[in-house]
Amino acid sequence: IARSFAFIQKRFPVMNFKWAYLILVVLFSSCGGSSDLVSNPPFKIVEANKKEMDKKGYSISFNTSALPRDIAFKSLYFGKRKAQVLWDDENTYYADFPLYTSDGEKVLSADMSEESNNPLPIMPVEVPHPLKENEALLHYSEGEETYYTIFEVQ
Repeated sequence: IARSFAFIQKRFPVMNFKWAYLILVVLFSSCGGSSDLVSNPPFKIVEANKKEMDKKGYSISFNTSALPRDIAFKSLYFGKRKAQVLWDDENTYYADFPLYTSDGEKVLSADMSEESNNPLPIMPVEVPHPLKENEALLHYSEGEETYYTIFEVQ
């Protein structure tokens, strides 16, 4: 191997192989903390429901068993949409999925400057793991590690 490496260095003196080594080391040793899909999380989703929000979108609420102290809910994915998980009541959490970025009135006009203040629609996001139509993906952390779990929404 050393001879072939010396041959390559002689043939291509302009290339600096220290940079190539550095790039390879960074690529193979990146510690991006993978987020794993967990089928048996340290808590239980007791009930999950979807509620319409007066033609403005929908909300997913779910009840959990008692949570360990180091568990924190990050976000919820549902139907190619992502929302922050918020606390509602003891062991009850929710995530709102509005249709638009604000509740403002939509203006239709021949003058584009008047329409420029219309609320923008929420764009779909790429879900980290494939979901069925009635499933939600919960992103949570346990200490420093992050995980995903899938549950069914009624």
